Amino acid sequence: MEVTYRPAEPGDLEEALRVVQLAYNDLRVRHGLPGNIPLRAPIFQRFCLAQASDGMWIAEAEGRIVGYAFSWICEKFWFLSQLFVRPQTQIKGIGQHLLSKTLAQAERHGADNRALITMAYNPVSIGLYIKNGLFPREPLYRTAAPAAALRNQIKPSDHNAIRIEPSPSHQWIDQMDEATLGFRRTAHHRFQLAGGLGTRAVGIDQGGQPAGYAYISAEGHIGPLAMAPHAEIDRVVRAAVDVALEGSPERVSMIVPGSAERAMAVTAALGFRIEEPYVLMAAHPFGDWRRYLPSNPGYM
Repeated sequence: MEVTYRPAEPGDLEEALRVVQLAYNDLRVRHGLPGNIPLRAPIFQRFCLAQASDGMWIAEAEGRIVGYAFSWICEKFWFLSQLFVRPQTQIKGIGQHLLSKTLAQAERHGADNRALITMAYNPVSIGLYIKNGLFPREPLYRTAAPAAALRNQIKPSDHNAIRIEPSPSHQWIDQMDEATLGFRRTAHHRFQLAGGLGTRAVGIDQGGQPAGYAYISAEGHIGPLAMAPHAEIDRVVRAAVDVALEGSPERVSMIVPGSAERAMAVTAALGFRIEEPYVLMAAHPFGDWRRYLPSNPGYM
């Protein structure tokens, strides 16, 4: 079977995400997890493709998409958002070819760091990334709790949560990203604040000063959640959970880094349980993972 590679086009994205869904669910089932990852609309992918078309690649064979890779860049930071291959064709070196195509984007843009988040139970992918100079840096854990149980645990917060409205610039958000991640994600915030992913954005205030920001989905997922250096982490996390409950979800979830001991302790006390482990991999260490809780492996 001959495999060809080409840059992705807007019309490819729905089929490409079908490959993502099939491959991710196949991996989960093989490791004893439910294969219940839904098919998502390619909203963020369309946005990033319009921003930089050299970060998205397709592998084709016999007239259909068999592999898909997607990376984005903010300032000098490169991130591999998705790399998936159809289960039936995963032994043909397609993953390495796609990874090489996306890594070329990092070279063209002069990226000074490269990173990704992958499933911690997938040794094949972890080995592939290590061979390409990306090393395990931080364990991450997707956690969740029933909303009904959380309502009995959450007490009124002394931190105000104020909706963040769309604006050409939110300088305090950029400054918080620089403090926690080491770079700004201005374009991504504009996309999110304009309703790109259907999330609510709130700023969490402590004593008249911004203590953090959080994006919260209608399903009750919190993330990203970033916290200022002066913030009281346990109170900011509780305030974000309180806001998530306002939407009446069935459950609340978030991804908590292993280094975020205080965030991990407060979520465990509230009844959150680990559902899936991930690992952050990067060419060089970066970020203060005590104060940044990612959204998902694709968005970070």
